[in-house]
Amino acid sequence: MLRMYVRFAFWLTHQRIIVTGRQWIPKGKPIIFAANHQNALMDPLALACTNPYQSVWLARADIFKSKTASSILKYLKLLPVYRIRDGKENLSNNEHIFEQVIHLLENRKTIALFPEAAHSGKRKMLPHKKAVPRIALEAEEKNDFRLDIRIVPVGIYYSHYWHFNRALIVQYGKPIEVEKYRDEYAESPQKAMTSLRDEIYNRICPLTLQINSEKYYQEYENIGQLAGNAYSKIRFFNRDSRLQLFYAEKELIFKVEQIENNQPESFEKLIKETTEYFDALKKAGLSDDQVRKAGEARFSLLLIQLLAAFLSLPLFVFGFAFNALPLFVPRMILRSKVKDITFLSTFNFVAGLIVFPLFYLITASLLLVVTRSLTISFISFMLMPFAGKYAYQLLVFYRDIFQEFAFFAAGKSRRKQIKQMVSLRNKQINSILEKLNF
Repeated sequence: MLRMYVRFAFWLTHQRIIVTGRQWIPKGKPIIFAANHQNALMDPLALACTNPYQSVWLARADIFKSKTASSILKYLKLLPVYRIRDGKENLSNNEHIFEQVIHLLENRKTIALFPEAAHSGKRKMLPHKKAVPRIALEAEEKNDFRLDIRIVPVGIYYSHYWHFNRALIVQYGKPIEVEKYRDEYAESPQKAMTSLRDEIYNRICPLTLQINSEKYYQEYENIGQLAGNAYSKIRFFNRDSRLQLFYAEKELIFKVEQIENNQPESFEKLIKETTEYFDALKKAGLSDDQVRKAGEARFSLLLIQLLAAFLSLPLFVFGFAFNALPLFVPRMILRSKVKDITFLSTFNFVAGLIVFPLFYLITASLLLVVTRSLTISFISFMLMPFAGKYAYQLLVFYRDIFQEFAFFAAGKSRRKQIKQMVSLRNKQINSILEKLNF
């Protein structure tokens, strides 16, 4: 029941959840899910909500310090893994944990862990550790390589790390057969672990967006944001619009990396131009999204949008009235309290699991007192989460209309400034595409 509730909440909080490659998940075999790790607790939830297995997760040991937390986490099928930062004296505890995990695999159960052993909060994988290869190979060795363990690589991608109503892409890759490392393991266990570790890394990379540059990481992000949509209109990758944009940004980043490696002067010029554009945005007090929408704004379309906004207002009011407080108030509080921004999405989600149903119960009870109708109260309670999801989408729609209206209603000098930014944006996109030979 908890699993169903969390899945429902996961659907509510995401604009879209796209899953590919589920056909690669084996049946009737011991499985190790190995995924990239960028977004704290949201990453294991991304797997738990998109495949049929109740996996046992291996997680960083420091979150098990409290006895209460430890009991809850173990109930939720999490086991601690100790790292050097947890103290060298605790590393020996891993032996007992790995024994439990091997026992699970021997009984054809499913486990999951992150090969990076930490989350990055960026669109790049950290170097992989050897925990996954060690568990898989030691389990096979103990059973004379008869378990037929499969390691399933998983790529997780978010359109944004902590925004509500974002898009999520979870891609399951072709499983790795651990048995093929039998001879290499017999010759050199460490060499086999290294080889398997590297294969897992190379299998996950195509399933997620990887920005390798340390020095120009933010510039790569900016280039993808700026030209990704335009590039997706030139190259076809997938019929699904979100996957099309994902693969377009992925190839765009790859091509920019080639320019960095092979044409350093052209790359430096590209970085300079992109930086100048985003600096100009900051100086003008605008976002790239605002400039993009200003370039697409049409007065005739705005009139149609205003009519649609008026007609949809009753649904918005109902959804907003019953969801605004539990959505925005906890987020305002947590934003100032959470020090590590990569945990913000996790705390928002967990807070929502508790706050929303409580608020719904309170408001439904008030409706019952006012209307004295159990039917009205019950139906309202059931509709509140759905109305909230669509009210938020309408809120985004209204915001876009407001930005377009503000553009048309702006003074002459401001409108001229925005038009100049639109022109500069289009020029920069064309410059990027030209450097990619398009």
